[in-house]
Amino acid sequence: MAINPLGNTIDIVGAIRPVNLATGANDGDWISLKNYDGILVVFHTTIGTAGEDPTLNIDQAKTAAGGSSKDYSIPSAAKKVYKKQAATDLLATGVWTLADSDISGGNWINTDAAEQEALVAVWVDASDIDVDGGFDFIRATVADVGVGAQLGAAYYIGVPKHRNRPDAVLSPL
Repeated sequence: MAINPLGNTIDIVGAIRPVNLATGANDGDWISLKNYDGILVVFHTTIGTAGEDPTLNIDQAKTAAGGSSKDYSIPSAAKKVYKKQAATDLLATGVWTLADSDISGGNWINTDAAEQEALVAVWVDASDIDVDGGFDFIRATVADVGVGAQLGAAYYIGVPKHRNRPDAVLSPL
C-alpha cells in the first residue's frame, strides 16, 4: 500500500492567512507540537514600502488559546533560519541562504525585506520550546509593518512523530 506523504510524512497548516501586513498586528494560529518532531515556520512577504520591514516573531504557550504565552527566542547562529529574497524575481532565486544573521532579539528582521519579496523558513524543533515548563504550542506573529501595503502569509509545515503510519491521525491542536 502506498503511503500518502501529506499528513503522514509532512503536514501543512495555515498560520497567518494572506493579509496586508500594514493593517495591524498579524497573529498566527496556535499549533501544538505534541504530535510533531518539529515545525518549519514558512513566512512569505511581497514587496512593500522601504523602511517598513516585517518582523517575524514566534511565541510559545501552554494551551491552544495562548495560555501563559511567552516569546520563543529564535536561536541565532544555529543554522535554523533560511531565506530566499529578491527585488525582482524570487523564482530566479534558486538557493536558500542562511539567515541567522537576520536574527535580532530572537526575532527575524531584515533591513531590506520591505524592498524585496522574501520567503523565510524557521525550523522549530519540538525539544527547543519550554517543554519542561509545560509549553506545547507555538504561533508565528508579524507586527504591523507601517502604512504602505505589503502582502504576507505564513504556514506551518510539521514533521509528524509517527511518520508513514496510515492509521496515524494528526491534529494541529
